[in-house]
Amino acid sequence: MNKFYVLSIFIIFFFIKLNESQLTPLTPQQSILAQSINSTFSKYPKNNYECSFEIKILIEIPVGKTITSFSSDLNNDVSFYQILNNNNYYIFTNIQGNQKIGTNSQVLTFTTSDNFQQTYQLNTNCLDIDIDKVKVVNSTKPISFSNYFLYYIILEGLEPGYYYETIPSTTAIIQYTYFSNSFNYCILINQISYGLNLTKEYEITMNFNDGKSFSFKLDTYYSLFKEKDLPTTHFETFFPSNILSINSNYTQMSYGYQPLFTSTLNTNIMKPYQVFNSYVPTIPLKGYKGNMTFIGAIDTTKDPINSGVLINSTLMSEIGVSVDLITFTTKINVTPIPILGIESPFIGYTTVGTVSLFYASFRNSYDYQFSQFQYFFISNFNEDWPYGFISGTNSNFSHQVSFPRPQFLSPVIYLKYYFIKNQERFDEYIIPESSSGSDSIPPILKSYNFTRITNFNYLFSLDIESVNGVKSISVYSGGQPIQFSVISGTIYNGSFELIISFVGIDKFEIKDTLLNSLVFNVGTPFSANPLNVFNYPQSYDYEFNFNDFTSISFLKNNLDLNIESESYNIIYLNSPNIPQDIPLYFSLLDIVSSPFERNPEDFSLTNNQFIFNSTSGLFECKFILPKNNMFGMIPFQIHVGNVNLFDNSLMNERLIVNNTVLDYQGPIFSYLEKIGNGLVISTTGTIGWKFNITDDLNGFESGYIKVMGSIDSSTYHFNFTIDDVIGDKFNCQYQILINITQPCISQEYRIVKVLLFDTNKISSKFILNGDPYSIINPFINLLDKGIDNTILPFTCSGSTMFDSKPILLSFTTPTTTIDVGSPDRIISFDFSINPGANGIKQDQLPIIYLTTVYTEISKCNSKLISYSANNAVYNCSTELPLGFGYPGIITISMYGIVNNGGYYYGYSTSDIQMVLNSNYYLDTTYSSNLPVITSSDKYYSDDNGEIIIYGRGFINVNLVTITYSDSGLSPNSATTALFYGSSAIKFSGIKKTNKLFKIKVSTAGGFTSNEFSIQPIYFDSSLKPIPTETPTPTTTPTETPTTTPIPTTTAIPTTTPIPTNPPQKCLGNPQCGGKNQGYFSSTGCICYSPWIGVTCTSQIIIVPQPSINTTKPDVEIPTDNNGQSSETNSEESQKMIFKSLISLVSLRELDFNNKEVNNYKFDQWIYTPINEFKNQYFTTVSNTNITAALEWFNQSTPIQFANQNLTMNPSSIKYTIEITEYQFKSSLNQLQLVMAASLTTNSNDICTLNQFGNTSTGDDSNYLKIQIENHSLYGRFIKRAIIDNNVKSISNVLLDSSLNVIDSSSSSLQSFIGITIPNYRNSIIVDPDFSVLVDSKSASDEDDSVCTKNNSGLTTAQLAGIIVGSIAFAAVIVITIVYFIIKRNKQKKFIVAVNKKITEMNNNK
Repeated sequence: MNKFYVLSIFIIFFFIKLNESQLTPLTPQQSILAQSINSTFSKYPKNNYECSFEIKILIEIPVGKTITSFSSDLNNDVSFYQILNNNNYYIFTNIQGNQKIGTNSQVLTFTTSDNFQQTYQLNTNCLDIDIDKVKVVNSTKPISFSNYFLYYIILEGLEPGYYYETIPSTTAIIQYTYFSNSFNYCILINQISYGLNLTKEYEITMNFNDGKSFSFKLDTYYSLFKEKDLPTTHFETFFPSNILSINSNYTQMSYGYQPLFTSTLNTNIMKPYQVFNSYVPTIPLKGYKGNMTFIGAIDTTKDPINSGVLINSTLMSEIGVSVDLITFTTKINVTPIPILGIESPFIGYTTVGTVSLFYASFRNSYDYQFSQFQYFFISNFNEDWPYGFISGTNSNFSHQVSFPRPQFLSPVIYLKYYFIKNQERFDEYIIPESSSGSDSIPPILKSYNFTRITNFNYLFSLDIESVNGVKSISVYSGGQPIQFSVISGTIYNGSFELIISFVGIDKFEIKDTLLNSLVFNVGTPFSANPLNVFNYPQSYDYEFNFNDFTSISFLKNNLDLNIESESYNIIYLNSPNIPQDIPLYFSLLDIVSSPFERNPEDFSLTNNQFIFNSTSGLFECKFILPKNNMFGMIPFQIHVGNVNLFDNSLMNERLIVNNTVLDYQGPIFSYLEKIGNGLVISTTGTIGWKFNITDDLNGFESGYIKVMGSIDSSTYHFNFTIDDVIGDKFNCQYQILINITQPCISQEYRIVKVLLFDTNKISSKFILNGDPYSIINPFINLLDKGIDNTILPFTCSGSTMFDSKPILLSFTTPTTTIDVGSPDRIISFDFSINPGANGIKQDQLPIIYLTTVYTEISKCNSKLISYSANNAVYNCSTELPLGFGYPGIITISMYGIVNNGGYYYGYSTSDIQMVLNSNYYLDTTYSSNLPVITSSDKYYSDDNGEIIIYGRGFINVNLVTITYSDSGLSPNSATTALFYGSSAIKFSGIKKTNKLFKIKVSTAGGFTSNEFSIQPIYFDSSLKPIPTETPTPTTTPTETPTTTPIPTTTAIPTTTPIPTNPPQKCLGNPQCGGKNQGYFSSTGCICYSPWIGVTCTSQIIIVPQPSINTTKPDVEIPTDNNGQSSETNSEESQKMIFKSLISLVSLRELDFNNKEVNNYKFDQWIYTPINEFKNQYFTTVSNTNITAALEWFNQSTPIQFANQNLTMNPSSIKYTIEITEYQFKSSLNQLQLVMAASLTTNSNDICTLNQFGNTSTGDDSNYLKIQIENHSLYGRFIKRAIIDNNVKSISNVLLDSSLNVIDSSSSSLQSFIGITIPNYRNSIIVDPDFSVLVDSKSASDEDDSVCTKNNSGLTTAQLAGIIVGSIAFAAVIVITIVYFIIKRNKQKKFIVAVNKKITEMNNNK
């Protein structure tokens, strides 16, 4: 009998099953047998109004043969690649390109090693929409979320996945919801985008292919209320109180910390419409129904260029059915961004003793301003001072960090100043030593299994083989690795277990010790013979029906949240159609439970689990609604599979709060007194601060204040609670004191961080030079003194700075090897230091840092044991995380020693190694059979004594011991136990308690685990529901902002390499404008805001929005020689006037030699206003549509184009130009969009300058500068565009040599530039933007400028003539931007980019 091997070929389709009959053999099936399996297909158009698909095909071939090739006759549309090849068993993926409406056929050919070919025909059909059948069948009433309102709707006649465009796209977002047989779409309406039309219907239009469209209307949120419920008055209070005075002199407490205002409204709606400056809504602060106070920040400007300038801002408030507008005029002294100047950066390898290290170092000569550094190297982490500060003072220090050297890849370290607007970095690739071929082999998954523990947690068992050893297993997209257990075997070939929770799961990934990875999504094959693919448990794939979630009820409703009472409640879900093992979560979205708007950085959603009660037949979930909360309807969501279902009008019961007084403000300082301000210290002295802390309703609970020295970074941490203060929780006093003794130095102590919490865990926060938290600033009542509140200077008589590094005398540990798999992972250190002649500060305790090859870091805070003039003795101990550093070594360094002369010091790993008999690194081992408890399920005080604990090494556990902190309860053992592999135990026998208890387990072999503490969540189950009538659904709901995230842009595929700029010389004299305007980097000058340009000598001119041209997309920006708009200048005739003009000229088709084939001039345009700042122009040439959208930006605004995050500067304009399908004469031809730019002046006595080149800011773009006197058009145009929905590279060329420059004279300058776009199919989008600059140097001061003289007569020494058209201006004239990597989402993009570069380097070796 002929044996067959099994192959699988995968082509992805979406949403529907594809019949096997669609794959038909064209040649007799002899040696090869093929059939489609489990395939999907988007039968309706998606992106670009085309269908796409991916199909799985199972192939059988005879023994001894292999598949040598697989092809399709649609060569231009099909790509495929092999994803699995084990012992001549193959799996391929074939991805079909876009298919237009209609029937599509392709021939698939499989060739074997004996040259036998088998062909099959694959037929697919892409269907068109019948627009006449599309209609809205039903919709819910709107739900309020932050700045959005959400509707669920049923759109009949519109199949899931059909591509459409929403009009207006900036306002309405329509999403398919994945619910079956019910509401199939949800709509998000942006409240702010609709501006003032709050009670009018929203009209939404969906545009489909071939000009088809469907429109419908939705009731607004505010139309659901009676007019009497809308606010009728509002009253504002400002902080500081004099901020509106033109004589006010407010200086920001830190960069981005704005003045504040509160607005009190008599409203019966929890969320009335009130917005500042057209985009910043106010948020609730305090009050009750009928009298609510909201808070907002006067966000006039953060740009130092506008420091001290009067700025107008507008507050819009809903008053009845109309809107009241109030204009504020403020003047703010903008606190500049701290500067970090990296000098002499170095990255390299070194050998210390027997250990090879990778290290990075640099020097800094700018004042360190107490912010964090962020490190990227394999993984990333943030660290404060003193980590890496090897020596110096805050004004001049050296920084050095090191890690065990990785032998397996080209590492890169990336240090950046941790701040939104100012990030300094250096990075460098290092070629690793050569490695064997086996190093690149990823792990192999042999089998896997899921075992249900609860509806939410599963035991994930895997058999893995890895030549390099398994390092980590991650289960979420971009998630952190989950701790696993080796049950049998080793990390090289063994059985593994881990606990996973199916919430937001996307994929899982296995990495080995050399960081080779294996990634699995649903349907990913891991074996070809037999065919095995990865799938999640069946319950996770359950298809939910919207109607299954309408029968909702609560234990209690119509709640009374008085000052001292939380609401202990239960939500019930009655649905016989939902499987009992489905993972369901409930999350409160009230403003107290989910404080996203006031503190997004610290926000995290709390998930409460539904449990099926077999007695009642209901799903039940306990939850606690915090006290002093919002009134009206309490928003919530139910998380089911991959869908978040929000409470809505179809649910038969909504959660209502009738009586409450809101307290959404954390504790604040009502009084501050400096102790010892300006004190002169001759021997000893005490300085500090005394605070009065108030919190009207919730009351103060705890606080933290951090103080640092301005010169030596001496750090003092103050933690305090209500037990430490004088007074009560509503009004109390606390003081922080610092003792100073001679010898000392004169400096300032500064408060750099404040955290204050009330009893509802609502915080107030201030962080110097961190992310600004204006509206939760605890200094709100003290803003009249601004940053001065936080500064306390003192003088030490006879103060002298003294640089003398203390000598490390000894450094030891009890062991040189640590078992990081043991329950006992505590490591201790003993060390001693010779303080030196000047001595060291005894209250500044060094920190020991333990680092691994994977950039894991652990800290050990030391204690001073004894001190003498010649010997300071310290020790410390810390518990290492489970598995820390394994397999590999842990290196040790120490930082944070401060002497009495104003200098700080640290000891690197190499410094410690030089000490006799020191332990400068630790070896690691990992015992997998020892029991360790790591976590547990939630446990409520009224639970029935049953709990599940998680960890590892439980396989031989025979005893569970429970001890109680409640003195009335004696220890006991668990009565019953159920084991889930080696990683989880479910047991009962816990006694009733609401106090902390501890659990430990013991094995038959005599091993005992760590003692794990559990604090029960107090839940008052004695509260019974108050009998009430079932509330009738009302048409006047009141809701508040919630935590629904605003949708973000999905990354567009990149199909061609984007060019990068070469290294450049730093220009200017002095270079980069001098140390206060920019600094030198390998790419050229990097400018400090507000300076821009290749020499950092230009600044943006702030001007009013220019007049709109209603006939063509031309923009004229007039300015005078003082940088003001000439349109508002009453003395215009007496001043030099500059006018900048940008225009679209033509569209050219070029052949492969760049010779012109066709040239279409733009003559007539159709003008359409979009909004106040955006206008659209439309024209057609040669059956090709050209749409130009021009958008003006009054203020700095982040945008994204072609996967690049950019920032539009104030007073700048952006062109977004889209060109549809064009019929090329040849497939080798390309298009060129031609633009013209001119700069003119009313004076003939001028000098001009043209420059063009590559930018130096690291954005891989071109810059262009056209300058007359001290005014310029300055642009940046990126070398990429969106072409056929992919990001591709383009080129930008100057055309003055091939086109005639027009309108040039002694007082004007004009140039052309062409954006050259490669051959495409459907559409292209380019995105130029530009602005006008004022230069600190006149064009006459430049060597390559050209000057002319007027008729009044000039000396012969003056240059004559203006270059006309010497350098072309840009089709994409862009504002020079230094744009920045913001927080952890951009950190991920950097890591992806680094890994890609590393891969490319390895492939090119």
